[in-house]
Amino acid sequence: MTTVSSLRRTPSAPAVVGYVRTAAGQSPVPQINTLMRAGVAEEDLYIECTNGHKAAWPERDLLLPRLRSGDTITITRLDRLFYSVQNLIIVGTELRDRSIRIHAVEQDIDSNTIQGRDFFGMMSVFASLHREFVLAATNDGLAAARARGKTGGRPPRLTPEQAEQAQQLYDSGTPIPKIAQTFKIGRSTIYGYITPKAAK
Repeated sequence: MTTVSSLRRTPSAPAVVGYVRTAAGQSPVPQINTLMRAGVAEEDLYIECTNGHKAAWPERDLLLPRLRSGDTITITRLDRLFYSVQNLIIVGTELRDRSIRIHAVEQDIDSNTIQGRDFFGMMSVFASLHREFVLAATNDGLAAARARGKTGGRPPRLTPEQAEQAQQLYDSGTPIPKIAQTFKIGRSTIYGYITPKAAK
């Protein structure tokens, strides 16, 4: 398996890497063969075996921040790189904003094509709508509880000021894991406070 520290790149040839993720007991060979047929060199494959938990993808979390403008990350399907639709929207938009190409071979999704850009643009809009729906439902629930003389609910993990700071960090290019570390909360929680640039 290639290590992240050995990412191959030259000024005239940006890195083209393949990311393979399998669950314990599954063979990575089918994914490897697909990515190599798509033009990824064997020495540029990054292979991760996980238990399926979204917080345990260390190879991915090391690889993504090291990618630079012009690099390409190739996967067989989007679910190999992103563990939820929300994660796809946030991280996918972040990668595109950094001019990093995302190529999902089996789904024929390429962020460098018009169709691919349209796909990620729509996903960003859906993310914004989803947040509005969740906020509206939460506010309705709290209002109903107050009408019954009840208060409570889980307190927000970030204050409005902290949420604004998190958004500013994201807009300035700070990776999601670094933002989560700054506020000492999980990455999945940060996603609920961040609006992708394309949806703003």
